[in-house]
Amino acid sequence: MKRFRHVNLALLIAFLFSTGCETTRNIQKSITSIRSPAYHELITQVPEDMKDDVYKAEFDMKVSGEKLKLAKLKNNLAVNQENYSDSEVDLAKKLYKQAEITLEIQKLEAIMKSGLGENKDNIKTLANLKSKKLRSEADRINIEAELETTKLVINDLLKQIEGREEMIRDMNMEKKNKDRRCFIERRTSFATVSAAIN
Repeated sequence: MKRFRHVNLALLIAFLFSTGCETTRNIQKSITSIRSPAYHELITQVPEDMKDDVYKAEFDMKVSGEKLKLAKLKNNLAVNQENYSDSEVDLAKKLYKQAEITLEIQKLEAIMKSGLGENKDNIKTLANLKSKKLRSEADRINIEAELETTKLVINDLLKQIEGREEMIRDMNMEKKNKDRRCFIERRTSFATVSAAIN
């Protein structure tokens, strides 16, 4: 009878070890992916006092995410500022072209008032020049509208960037304050322990 109990006990212990090892293998397999439910279930089972580094890493990740958003906003701002600059160059070219056309119109009108040149040709040329001037004015108006809308986008991006930078500064200040509080708490607990030992 004793022998039967020893065999049963040995089988039970062997079964428990084999089951334990299998369970451990399953958990290890499921932990290989941080997106698995087992991973999240295990992290919730970690005691709060052992999660300080986890909380710090989560906080650093949030700050990094905000910095990424800020970088994207700054990139978008740079693109819009470049577009604004390009539009300013286009506007300057249109204004120059308009001034050039106006000069040609004034010259041709002076020629016509003087009675010089072919009257029929002068009238056609004057009509073409005035038509070019109107097209150039329409282009100028479109470019000015584009400049205004781009300026609005730039101002909006500048406000968003300022807000995001302020948020990141606040987050960093919060982290510094937490670190300072942790340092003070540790120093206080160390002093308490030292006093208790002495």
